[in-house]
Amino acid sequence: MTSKIGWIDFSPLHRERVKRFIELMEEDGVQDELGVGTIRDAMSNKLFPGFSTLHTRAKYFFITPYILLDRERKQRKSESGKDYFNRVEIETNNTIIKFYESCKERKEESYFGKFKKDGVLKRQPSEIYWNGITTLRLVNYDGTLDQLLRDKHSTIEELLSCNQGDDTVKEQGENNKPRVVDAGSADGWIENITEKGLTLTSVEAQILRDRLIKHTPNSLPTELLTNDEVWEVYKAAAYKDKGNEQITNALINFVEKAYKLVENEELRTNLITAHDLSLFLYGPHIAYNLRLAEQVKAAESVIQELRDMGIVWLETLEQRMIDYKRFDISNCMQDVNVKPTTRLFLKEVQQLVTQQEKWQDIEPELCDRVEKQEERNKKTKSRFFKLKNNRVVDENEKGAWVGLGLINYRYTAALAVMKDVQEVLGK
Repeated sequence: MTSKIGWIDFSPLHRERVKRFIELMEEDGVQDELGVGTIRDAMSNKLFPGFSTLHTRAKYFFITPYILLDRERKQRKSESGKDYFNRVEIETNNTIIKFYESCKERKEESYFGKFKKDGVLKRQPSEIYWNGITTLRLVNYDGTLDQLLRDKHSTIEELLSCNQGDDTVKEQGENNKPRVVDAGSADGWIENITEKGLTLTSVEAQILRDRLIKHTPNSLPTELLTNDEVWEVYKAAAYKDKGNEQITNALINFVEKAYKLVENEELRTNLITAHDLSLFLYGPHIAYNLRLAEQVKAAESVIQELRDMGIVWLETLEQRMIDYKRFDISNCMQDVNVKPTTRLFLKEVQQLVTQQEKWQDIEPELCDRVEKQEERNKKTKSRFFKLKNNRVVDENEKGAWVGLGLINYRYTAALAVMKDVQEVLGK
């Protein structure tokens, strides 16, 4: 008897969870060669809950709720909720594109569809922002957007209740439930976009500020909204200084300068861990690229550059990590769904690193371990597997970097959103 494995599609909620998992694995546009993506994502969720690396502007947190409110107000029986929403979202995308194309002084600002002409995007903003919208309770719903649009219980009374955004459910009566859509008034929202693009109104900025503080109290965005010193460092650390150390990025640069200024103890601990985790995981990825470059017979200059990176990484690791002596990779995997083989691999890497002081002493074994780990993680899709079976290995023949680099988590996307909020708040 031949065994077969298939996927059973139980519900839209299950589909949404799978889509969200795929989205997380694709964030930053990289592949997870060594199976550490779930650890990165878990830390990203602690620092930036409700955010995604795909976020561009704060206004998109409100557009979906506004369309939902408009749909319920108009109650167009000839058009399904889903059809209405899809049509209006595309129309809104077109309005945004038209505004920025006609406004020369703001043409360089970010927005979805910047290089599209029809407003029809591969992934609509509503899909990308839905997790953040529900996290901040701009929409009080546990299911997917598709489910909400089809939910017969999401009546106009629920959506437009005068419950003034109170997230608590009172004990008696259906009318005391929190509003499904609770994002302020939608009056004139499309006219506002037509005239001002994706600039937040003062009311929207205040709502977003209040929701971040209330629903994500231990997040970095909340700290940025309540700690002016940290916000100033955050803006300044958006990009690494030219000519600075070889091993750095925006997140690392920021944490090194700001962690002592962070007032929230839990957040400060998470920032230190995120910083040290990013630096630690960089080493195995250097080794991965080095071994791959050797096997595809890349130019000797490429191989030597990677080896030099490894030398710098190991020699500076202890001084660059904020809490090197107490860093334990096992703690980063608590309550995270990590494969047993990956857990063992990372523990072995840390043990190897702490026992040797020179890259030359760990390079052969570390390269062997990352090669085996990629094969375990990706099986027949492994580049090393392909090489052993005489199959073509894409961009690596030119010595291009593969896999994760220094992890930035969701720093850059969050910065774009927070700039929108702070600009209106006068920060």
